[in-house]
Amino acid sequence: MDAKKPGNSIYIVGLTYNELGGSQYYKMKGFIGNDVPKVDARYGRQLMAALTRAIGKGCVRSCHDCSEGGAAVSLAEMAFAGGYGMDIDLDMRNDLLLFSESNTRFIVEVKDEDKFIRAMKSMPIWKIGRVTDGKAFRIFGNDKRLIINTTIDKLKSAWQSAFKGL
Repeated sequence: MDAKKPGNSIYIVGLTYNELGGSQYYKMKGFIGNDVPKVDARYGRQLMAALTRAIGKGCVRSCHDCSEGGAAVSLAEMAFAGGYGMDIDLDMRNDLLLFSESNTRFIVEVKDEDKFIRAMKSMPIWKIGRVTDGKAFRIFGNDKRLIINTTIDKLKSAWQSAFKGL
């Protein structure tokens, strides 16, 4: 799951729905919400087959599911696990893309974009950024303003602090 090389592209694979009900984001905000993630087994099987094909062709360098915490947590984990920063550009509602826990979504680091796009055929994929050399972790919102500007060291420290009380 760790980011492998500066310059590689970052894609989100799969559909993002307004499924924030029961999410860590809503929990942090004090909300409950009614829209929880739903499973579409047929679609999931098709997406997994395409992603497996892309991995088999060698164009995927790393891949992480978007489960608890959504894409925001997956991006952070990939960045600090690999020791590289990321620049991410969002093109939809910021909280929805970052924190929805919709099933069958992945963050994928791509080495060969043309090969990846061909392997994924008609599956939903969006290029959202790139791996950077250094420790900066930046996310630009759908209005192009900087909404997250931190370092991978701070992200890792925050992630590890959740386990201190165990």
